[in-house]
Amino acid sequence: MKKIAHYIKALVGDLIHVLFPDLCLACSKSPKTRDAAFCVECLHAMPYTDHFLLKENDVTKHFRGRINIQHGAALLRFREGSMVQIMLHNLKYKKRKEIGEVLGEIAGKKLLDSPIFSLPDLIIPVPVHPKKVRRRGYNQSTIFGKAVSAAIHVSIAEDVLIKETETTSQTGKSRTERVENVSEVFVLNKPEAITGRNVLIVDDVVTTGATLEACCLKLKEGGAKSISILSIAVAG
Repeated sequence: MKKIAHYIKALVGDLIHVLFPDLCLACSKSPKTRDAAFCVECLHAMPYTDHFLLKENDVTKHFRGRINIQHGAALLRFREGSMVQIMLHNLKYKKRKEIGEVLGEIAGKKLLDSPIFSLPDLIIPVPVHPKKVRRRGYNQSTIFGKAVSAAIHVSIAEDVLIKETETTSQTGKSRTERVENVSEVFVLNKPEAITGRNVLIVDDVVTTGATLEACCLKLKEGGAKSISILSIAVAG
């Protein structure tokens, strides 16, 4: 019965979104404000970070002593049960691509206004395995990255870094287990595209940083001049 009730609730939620597309992207309950994608309440409660103003922050500390990144930032802070978790879930599993598009545009504008971020030469999304892309219809990091790309007028490349091996879910794994899970799954398809270039890698959420670390190592091997990281959210 619980599964049926959950299914009906999800179905009703999707139906409401179709019938009332102007509802807030965060809560899906109240109308959007005239000039934003969120309602007044969510707009004021949105947990934006100050990462675009701070060289050392919750993203960069994940990689300190592990890999050298030029810049690192997340747009939002992630908490269990928060509006951010709901938005990321809807973006990833409910085909709500507009969430990634809106947040990518906001992140791109913050990057342009940042006194510490340098514009990259190329944007690369954290890849997912082709099977998952077929199941979901898209890579959520690519959706976010394309919006950032449009905002800062820097090209995005989806075919440079690819995920060759399908891994088990990272959810519930320790950092060590996560690193082992993704250590050899990424392949650099076109190293010539990044050699000597400043690369910005984009992702949906930074948790332990294991996936991003594996991606960055591959880009370093390919001769990237520098690597920066930008995500929708960061946990912790």
